[in-house]
Amino acid sequence: MGIVWALLSVFLVSGAQLLLRQAMLTLPEVSDVVTLLWHLLRFDAGTVTLLFGLLGYLASMVCWFFALRRLPLAKAYALLSLSYIAVWAAALVLQHEVFSLQGLAGVLLVMAGVMTIFSPPPPNR
Repeated sequence: MGIVWALLSVFLVSGAQLLLRQAMLTLPEVSDVVTLLWHLLRFDAGTVTLLFGLLGYLASMVCWFFALRRLPLAKAYALLSLSYIAVWAAALVLQHEVFSLQGLAGVLLVMAGVMTIFSPPPPNR
């Protein structure tokens, strides 16, 4: 059951990251504090996206809490790193980000680490 909680956390935090990115592209710059606050108070474009992104992070932390009660930290943390892959892939597909070999190399390294942590131990001799 711990793996289910961890994977749910990965799904939620990945969605939250994508929503927050979209909100930051829609909202005015943070340096223009008055305009930003005006957008937030009036629930203009980007405000709801920002709110759902923050709620996604909160829900992810709740799932993370339950995952850590059932999984060792090393395994739970390895599963959480899958969110890097999910965000990268979703940004490529949904937000039309530019593909890069550095991004692919990072994804392959994360996958190698997760596979290493979850691989069965060698037999005792």
